[in-house]
Amino acid sequence: MKILFNLYALVLASFAIFCAVLMTEPGQTIGVPRDLVLHYFRYMPYYWTGQAIALAVLWYANAKTRSWKPVWMALSTAGVALTFWAQSYAMPTAFPTEQFSAQYYSVEQADALIPQEDSRVYVVEMGEQSYIFPRYHLQVPHVAGFEQDGNEYAVTYCGLSNLPMVVETDYGLGESNLQVLGQVHNNLVFKDINNGTAIQQITMQSEFTEHKTSVLPNTQMEWQTAKEMYPDAQVYIYGMERLLDEVLLGLFEQPLKDQRNIENPDFIFDTLNLDDTRLNPKLEIFGYDNGHQQLAIDPNFARKNNGFAFEFGGETLQIESDGEIVRLLNSEGKQVATHNGVHYGIWTQFFPNTLVLS
Repeated sequence: MKILFNLYALVLASFAIFCAVLMTEPGQTIGVPRDLVLHYFRYMPYYWTGQAIALAVLWYANAKTRSWKPVWMALSTAGVALTFWAQSYAMPTAFPTEQFSAQYYSVEQADALIPQEDSRVYVVEMGEQSYIFPRYHLQVPHVAGFEQDGNEYAVTYCGLSNLPMVVETDYGLGESNLQVLGQVHNNLVFKDINNGTAIQQITMQSEFTEHKTSVLPNTQMEWQTAKEMYPDAQVYIYGMERLLDEVLLGLFEQPLKDQRNIENPDFIFDTLNLDDTRLNPKLEIFGYDNGHQQLAIDPNFARKNNGFAFEFGGETLQIESDGEIVRLLNSEGKQVATHNGVHYGIWTQFFPNTLVLS
């Protein structure tokens, strides 16, 4: 009887630990499928209920058999509770999104807070007002919200994909609350806890509904250029006041440098299909998604071909570049949203039929 009790306890513990691993970074280290992550998140209440019932059965069995001392039962219960916390709260605790609490500073105030070793920024122009989002300050919170003309927006950033996205936060379901769920194939997945759905960052598509966010343009450049072009902009700054922030920056600084190194063929998580060799998988492309077709623009081509016009998916598009800054314009001369700096190998994981302009 004691052997059966121990075996049952082992199965319960193993499943609880697997669920915690599944929903945190170690899950991608062992290559758990994307669909499994999303399935578990969608039906998490049922999984939790099942584990709670299994734990109650363990307590009942122990009351009958006295196989374990009370202290071991208490520890096992605490262990299962810890896995419950890890499954749902570990990622948001490590990466506290700032959709509702982002702080903005003047260009002059922000100048001393952006390190020279990571001076890339993303500029969002909203009428007469401009916002600057430094990559360095986005990498821990992953989401920074702002309000303009009565509408709510957010900039999301995935360090693994090196990808910023600017979106309207109400995508048809009402007010959202975006938190970090995890990542799959080196790209973030957000959970909208207000509306009970998940959103893949690179597609900005709701996984459990037909809703899709409206994506707005941003322009990638260096801080030195941005502060000269937009002296009156509001600059997002993350406080980095927690000890955990220092730990996270220390843990991820070198891996992210390796991830961005075009000479290094390895990605942090080895879950990508890298059969497409048209471009270096580490190349930081400009991606364009019109909802039906996708296009990967070689940054070297873009920077050397200012004014280049082409037809794509029924649209007339034109590259605008001064040799550093790249924008993609439509036939009316308005900037369209592009995936700025995303690694080509990650782009093709999600858009395997992409065309390439190089």
